[in-house]
Amino acid sequence: MVEYDTANDPDTPAHKRTIRFVYQHSTTLIIMSIVWFFVSLPVITLGPATLGAYSVVRSLRETGTIDRTRTVAVVRTNGIHAMLLALVPLVFVATAALYLRTGTPLGTLSMVVAAVCMYAGGYLGIALIPAFIAMADGESPLAATKRGYMWVASQPVSTVSLAVVTAILFVATALLTIGFVLLFPALAFSYHVEVLTDDLAETTSTETPIHRVEGTI
Repeated sequence: MVEYDTANDPDTPAHKRTIRFVYQHSTTLIIMSIVWFFVSLPVITLGPATLGAYSVVRSLRETGTIDRTRTVAVVRTNGIHAMLLALVPLVFVATAALYLRTGTPLGTLSMVVAAVCMYAGGYLGIALIPAFIAMADGESPLAATKRGYMWVASQPVSTVSLAVVTAILFVATALLTIGFVLLFPALAFSYHVEVLTDDLAETTSTETPIHRVEGTI
């Protein structure tokens, strides 16, 4: 498999680079998508599964193959943190859903609380995307979380674009049923990495990446 290199086409839109990348590594990414879906089913494992998926995409993007040692090291080191971080937006979304099920009229305190919780859950969920990508590259959880928050706060247009594209991919693949399992993780995670890698690289931490540290496994 020929290594994918976005440096050769920096002016090409991210969605076109993503489609090319997914096409080049379709078999591997479909397998990754299936594994991510089933590992994420318990919900509590969503964070570690997503962290591992981002590590796979980063590895494919950089070398054209999966560095299993790197992925295992990342998940072992940051898996627990990823699990806890992923639960935070889910708690807000679940709280919003509970308030919406009360059936109270619009404009009541319940609806206000539901709207606030839904917004907070969505905001935190988007902020976790750059944070998880940074952790997949070996960033410490604290530094990665801070970086994710700073990126979202300083890039409102890119944040909205990332959220909209992710939502479109979710709805489009969900309508295909089995297509969601096969395509959503591959397309969404590849797009996230494609959009965010260069931005995150500009402020890379001086901390040595996990997969380059000897004896971490």
